[in-house]
Parts: sequence; C-alpha cells; structure tokens
Amino acid sequence: MRVSMAAPLYLLAAVVSALAYSAVDVSRKILVERVRPMPLLCVFSLGSAPLFALWWGWLGNYEVGAGYWLPGGVSVVLNIVSNVLFLEAVRVSPLSVTIPMLSLTPVFTTLLGVPMLGEVPSPSQAVGIALVVVGAFAINLGIGDGLSPLRAWRSLCRESGSLLMAIVALLWSVATPLDKLAMGHASPAFHGLALNAGVGVGVLLLLIGRGRTHELRLPSGTRWTAVGSIAGSTLAIGLYLVAISHLWVGLVESLKRGLGSAGALGLGRLLFRERIGRAQIMAVGLMIVGVVLVLV
Repeated sequence: MRVSMAAPLYLLAAVVSALAYSAVDVSRKILVERVRPMPLLCVFSLGSAPLFALWWGWLGNYEVGAGYWLPGGVSVVLNIVSNVLFLEAVRVSPLSVTIPMLSLTPVFTTLLGVPMLGEVPSPSQAVGIALVVVGAFAINLGIGDGLSPLRAWRSLCRESGSLLMAIVALLWSVATPLDKLAMGHASPAFHGLALNAGVGVGVLLLLIGRGRTHELRLPSGTRWTAVGSIAGSTLAIGLYLVAISHLWVGLVESLKRGLGSAGALGLGRLLFRERIGRAQIMAVGLMIVGVVLVLV
C-alpha cells in the first residue's frame, strides 16, 4: 500500500507521536521508581480523559455513529487486558527480556490490517517493516557484541514474562485496526476520551477490588512530573489516533516502534548516561533504512 503524497501532515503527526511516546517513556521511568505501575496507569488514563474531553468539545463534532460502539468497545476491553498483562509481564521478568517482544507489533498490526482493513503493504514496505522490527528488537534487548541472536532468543523463551509480552503485542495490534474502524464513526478526540476513560475506570475498579486505592496518591515531588507526563501522553495518543485514521496502520506502527525506540535510546543516553553499544548503533541504522522503505 503506497503512502499518498497528499498526507504530509499526517506523517508529521505520526513522527511527533512516536517521539512524544519516547519522552513519556522516560518520564514514566522516573515516576515508576516512586509510584507502582498500576496506580500510575490509572492516574495517566484518568488524567488524559478530561484533556480529550476538552478537545472533543472544542471541535464541536459530537456525532457518534452506531457503528462505533462494537469496535470501540472491544478496543477498550483489549487495552485494559493488555495493560494489565503488560504490568504482570514486567513484574515477573526483567525489562531486558520483555520489552523487546513489543517490537513484534508492526508485524502483527500489518498482518491484521490486511483482513480487517484491506491494507496490503508492497514487497519493499514488508521488507522495511522487517528491518524496523529487527532493529527495535536489538535496541531494546541491548544485544552486546558477544551475544548471538540465537542465545538472545533462548533467553527470552526461558522467561514467562516474554510470552505475556508477546500476547500484549498481539492484543495491541488487534486493537489498532479496531481503533481505525471505530474512528470511521466518531472523531479521534471522542475515541481518545473513550479509551482513556475506559482504561482508567477499569484499572480503578481493579485497585478498589484489591484495596489499593491509597496508592493513587502521588508522593510529593512527583506531581509536576506526572502533569507533564499526562500532557505528553495525551499528545502522543491524540496524534497517533489522527495518524492511523488517515494512514495505513502498518506504516504508523512502524514509525512508532522505529522512531520511538531510537528516541528512547537517545534520551536514555542524554538523561541517564546509558551506554550505547555498536550493536545498538547498527540497529538504529537498520530502522532508518526500514522506515525509508516503508514510506516509499
């Protein structure tokens, strides 16, 4: 599927969204040291919902077609389940062997976009997606010069969290075409409101059931960081929804994963002095080539 040259603004939205996701991931890394993941997810989701409500009200387009509710409702449920599984995956296994599994999302999203949306990539775009996945996988795994891909794969298979994260990648990939179908009957602003409110309320009910609502109170010194993170998350999600409503989903997901991984690598080096090895530099190069192939 070729990218229309009439869609530069939507490509820009996808790029800015990917970079915003990287910045939000950095802020979450800071916050998660003092706030447990599930309450943090609840705060982020419920904090973003009013911002999407303001956007929806500002647009003045309140029409929601009857065809919205099935794909929109299923997407909300999938996002609740996937976020809970995400938190469980990182709880039971190290980040180094769970986060790389999310690199599979461009593949899953592209494959599912064929039957669900009729979006078929060209051969060069398929190769580009594969390069993005390989590059993102290598960056997130942090493969050193002495670690072969086969040994890395075996280490992933030994961790139960890796399988959970692969399921998360699949669920998120199913949710993305559903998001696009839903936005054929409602605005991205309304869908963003429904997603964040749905996930926030769903996680809140889980916290209530477990008697953990006291964890929703943010420690002093973290509130302004949380406010900035909520604003960044709203921007990232909003632009992502705008992008997938006008571009094919495999393209947007490839940009998100490729640019997001490279951006997170750069911010990690800049803010946390994290080491960048030769393998990761080569991985960035692979992703750049992959993104170019996806766009042509």
